Amino acid sequence: YQGVLAYFYDIVYPGHSVELDVCKWNQVVADVIWRGPQRKEEHYKQCRDHPAPGIEFADNTPEQGRCHDCRVLPLEETMTVHYTACKKPWECMVPKPRVPRNKAEVERLQELTNVTTCGALFRKYFEFRRDIEHRISRSLSKPQQENNGQFRPDFFLGYCSGPNRYISIDLLDDFDMKDIYGF
Repeated sequence: YQGVLAYFYDIVYPGHSVELDVCKWNQVVADVIWRGPQRKEEHYKQCRDHPAPGIEFADNTPEQGRCHDCRVLPLEETMTVHYTACKKPWECMVPKPRVPRNKAEVERLQELTNVTTCGALFRKYFEFRRDIEHRISRSLSKPQQENNGQFRPDFFLGYCSGPNRYISIDLLDDFDMKDIYGF
C-alpha cells in the first residue's frame, strides 16, 4: 500500500488530491505529537502535521482538536496499516518502547508506539491469515493446518513459536490464489 495513493494522485489523477488522516490511513501506531528535543520549544507538544491554512502553530495541538494520538486509535477506525513501529507480524516480535541513553529524552522516546494497539493489529493480520487458510482447506478439500505456536497467542493466534519463528502456510506446489478468490 505504501506509495500507491501518492502514485495515483501524482501520476494517474493529478491535481485531485486530499490530505488523509495519518492515523486512519497508513496507520503506523507512532506518536504524532512533537515531544522534543525541547530546544525546539516553539513546537513542543504540537501536532507534527503542518497546521491547516489559517491555523497558527500555537493552536496546532491535540487539545485544539488538530490531531489525535495514533498510538491509541480504535482498531475499527483504522483503514490501512503500515507495520513500521509495530514491526511486521510475520517477524513475531513484540515492539518494546526504546529506552534512550540520554535520560533527558525519556518522555520523547519511551512511548514511541503502543504495544496494546500493535498487538490488536497483529491479531487482525492473523485473523485474515486464518480466513485464507480456511478458504484454502475448503478449496482443496484438505484439513486446515493446526497452528500451535505458543508465543504470545493473544497477538499471534498460534502462528509464532517464538521471536522470529513464524509458522508458514503449508501450500501445495501447484497452488494458485485464483483457486480461492477467483481472480
